[in-house]
Amino acid sequence: MKWVTAAITFVTLSVVCGLFLGLAGRGLNTMSAALALVCGAAFAVAAFLGTRDIAVEQKSANGQAVEKKSPKRSDAEDAQNAIPSALKRYRRVWFWAVAVCFAVFAVRSFCWLLYIDSSELKIQSPNNLGDLSLHLTLIKNFANGVALWPDSPIFVFSKLRYPAGIDLFNALLSLAHVDLLTGLVWVGLMSSLAIFYGFYRWGGTFAVAGFLFNGGIAGFQFLKMFKFLDYQGTAADIAHRPIAWKSIALSMLVTQRGWLYSIPAGLVLLWHWREKFFSPANGDSAAEIPAQADESVTNQPRPRKGPLPFWVGLSIYASMPLFHLHTFIALTIVLIVGLFFERATELKFILNVVRNEGIAGIGRLISHPKMWPEIFRDAPIRGHSAAILIAAFIPATFFVWLTTDQFHAASVLKWHPGWAQDSPDLAAPYFKLGPKDFGSSTAFGLLLQKTWNGVIAPFFQFWLPNFGLWVPLTLALVGLCGWRIWTEKWRWGDRPPADIAFVLAAVLIFAFGYFVQTAPWDWDNLKLMVWGYFLILPFLWSDILSRWAFPERAATCLLLFGSGFVTLLGGLTAGHPGFGLIERARLDHIGTALRPLPVEARFATYPTYNHPVLLQGRKVVLGYPGHLWTEGFDWGKANDQLTALMNGAANWREAAKTLGVRYIFWGQDERTNYQSSSRPWEATAFLVASGDWGAIYDLAQEAPSR
Repeated sequence: MKWVTAAITFVTLSVVCGLFLGLAGRGLNTMSAALALVCGAAFAVAAFLGTRDIAVEQKSANGQAVEKKSPKRSDAEDAQNAIPSALKRYRRVWFWAVAVCFAVFAVRSFCWLLYIDSSELKIQSPNNLGDLSLHLTLIKNFANGVALWPDSPIFVFSKLRYPAGIDLFNALLSLAHVDLLTGLVWVGLMSSLAIFYGFYRWGGTFAVAGFLFNGGIAGFQFLKMFKFLDYQGTAADIAHRPIAWKSIALSMLVTQRGWLYSIPAGLVLLWHWREKFFSPANGDSAAEIPAQADESVTNQPRPRKGPLPFWVGLSIYASMPLFHLHTFIALTIVLIVGLFFERATELKFILNVVRNEGIAGIGRLISHPKMWPEIFRDAPIRGHSAAILIAAFIPATFFVWLTTDQFHAASVLKWHPGWAQDSPDLAAPYFKLGPKDFGSSTAFGLLLQKTWNGVIAPFFQFWLPNFGLWVPLTLALVGLCGWRIWTEKWRWGDRPPADIAFVLAAVLIFAFGYFVQTAPWDWDNLKLMVWGYFLILPFLWSDILSRWAFPERAATCLLLFGSGFVTLLGGLTAGHPGFGLIERARLDHIGTALRPLPVEARFATYPTYNHPVLLQGRKVVLGYPGHLWTEGFDWGKANDQLTALMNGAANWREAAKTLGVRYIFWGQDERTNYQSSSRPWEATAFLVASGDWGAIYDLAQEAPSR
């Protein structure tokens, strides 16, 4: 994990340094971008040298010891040793099979993420037309040198309300003269490699497959249709049977670029915490840790330094709101859970100090920070969790403040039990079992009605079709952890085994996502709940599946991953021969016309996802309505004013002033959607540029007299 940690540190500190240099310099330029990347590289080298991958070091040391001790062996001994070696190689077949599938996914998805096809720019994923357009807008917006933190390029009355850290990183690369398409490809491929290795170290081949092939039962429609389709995504939407549990790889990683950073970064932190507090001192492999249940190992405090330097873990966690807010919430829940496992020995320590030294002892304790670790000497998990949470509070709060339009986006949080099980679109993809009326006039009838409509019906019509066998297996894992707590007499104050600690955190993450809506679209809660899924993957294997015989394991994995495998292949083939984004010549000509105009100026255009003004990183009054809705903007009034302006209403000048419009762009989208416009600006405003692509008018300058 040394290389993965170094790469994540490089991205983290490059973005943070670039952000502060941009704040200080009122925008980025080539010099500040190069300086930010150099600083990030320096921190990455320090992170690489400071990270200790204990399992890899132990494996290397054991291998060298075996080579030194190996005497000359007879032919009979070689034949006997060949049998277990062959079995080991056979077991590795599953690893390489999953690795090949992951490589095919990564190459297909990111090498054709955005590509040139003759006169067009095209994309591979049909899910990515809107999302990638927004990311291109943000990358170009940062690279244009707008003042940081920038105004929203898609809504006139707001600062940027999006965790755009990974787009800021690509903007730094662009300013350092890395081609935009090349930068998108390599960031995607390197992130995929880090995700693959991160999941492998977190939970072995099973965890990698769990990420790549997540699914329920939708994909088994292949047995009826004999076609590889995205049964959890596009194909389900076309059939009007939308599935909430979509392919994580296709619907999240490829389309929502914040995951390119947050998944490997989150896995590094989870791996670090498990190694630091739950890994046996003898250096056993991380993949075997969840299976350990020896009380002498799990219940006795063993303060350890841990793989990551403290500053590396802190920087990754504290900067996470810049990249992905839902991942930050999930990691925060894990840290908060860590505060409550151990006994409150700190109080005893402080009381002893007061008893021995009086109030002066408290003063000495406060004034000597080097003594603070002694307070948590018998509670290392709580000590580390508290230190991270306290140290990250100010920077993390600042980054949340930036990415939520100075906390104005907090209004999207609301109580909404059930996640998407009550959604009109997602609640019942295949069949419906209600709602039933059992007679609410009596207490029993009301209770029965709420139980059926709120628990029983959603379980069968929503959760099982979406998640399939994952539902009973997860419930079995939670029950098994509860049974172990009872039978092994684990009590609060003892250090828990790794599976109990992380499964408890997973349950709380799921509960938070189940009861609290964190975005205007209820489906977006999956961005949080998916971390509960990631947390339990290693323990589903080690505590349940690995204990079964091979036939049962194989059949279970087929049921768990079969739907996701079919969906993944169907999604990858859906992009042939690609989907057109925009004509290159049109985009280039408009870019040339826009280049001399102020980067902070706002344009009036038709709201659509692939508008060339947006794709050049310029600010418009309104962007794509789908993006405005998911970011929580109330854009109805602004849209009415924009429509009045573009149609040339009597008050078009007042509307333009209210919307802060400096330029009106009139091109093919505007001609198509505002056909009744009188276009009064053509006679009164200065014509900046025009061509086959359209025209740009400057409302701040009068048209020359004829």
